[in-house]
Amino acid sequence: MIFGTAGIPLTCPERDSRAGIAFVRKLGLDAFEFEFVHNASMAQAKATECGKAAKENKITLSAHAPYYINLCSDEPDKVAASKVRILDTARILEAAGGGRVVVHSGYYGKLDRKKAYEHVKEGYLDVLEKMKNEGIHKAILAPETTGKPSAFGNLEELYALADEIGFERFKPTIDFAHLHARQNGAMNAKKDFDRIFETITGLVGKEGPKNLHCHFAGIQYSIKGEIRHLTIDAKSPDFSLLARSLVDNNCSGEIISESPNIETDALTMKREYGKALG
Repeated sequence: MIFGTAGIPLTCPERDSRAGIAFVRKLGLDAFEFEFVHNASMAQAKATECGKAAKENKITLSAHAPYYINLCSDEPDKVAASKVRILDTARILEAAGGGRVVVHSGYYGKLDRKKAYEHVKEGYLDVLEKMKNEGIHKAILAPETTGKPSAFGNLEELYALADEIGFERFKPTIDFAHLHARQNGAMNAKKDFDRIFETITGLVGKEGPKNLHCHFAGIQYSIKGEIRHLTIDAKSPDFSLLARSLVDNNCSGEIISESPNIETDALTMKREYGKALG
């Protein structure tokens, strides 16, 4: 497993993505996720520069699409706008050399789970077709497990979609804090993490745990799910349990820190994982 930051490290002297990518390497980390919170807006030339910086510094890139996405909406304009935001993110990441496009799929709203699943699948298939037509092939979709029961995106839903759509172009993002909050704090033992990787293997095969893209942070939650991210010393959930599970289940991929103290906790996770490796 390799580790990185969700956005520009807090201690980076320049608030610029290209500088942030190089700074991640100086810190001894190996991954960087663009954070497009409101709009996926970056000139192609800038994205290409970021890609060069990533290649020079041997940094794995990913990008988080804007949060204003809902493929379950009953308003066609909102669904269309959601697809545009996902595509805009994919175009930027493609220009930067490719990687995972992390997406929050939306909320069930008035739909039952089966109908929501079909809406989301239809939306992602349309986006993937547009990506294919534009020649976008290095950026792939990576919808994220969500932190509220009202939001589409439990583990089984996303990996069932991956099985239907094709794992080569649709690889879910596992946000362990979200899964913990979504289940009202249910991940308290190593076996709880082991069960995640067993589920993935059962749905998409042994390749699943060897191609992970993950998020991790501590998390505060209520009966309705996530409230806010915390630093990992909150042990909610406990990263040391995950580290041992990753090793025992022969997992590989990247983990992005979404902690309020992104680089410090990314480095702490890297050290903890190294201890688990022995």
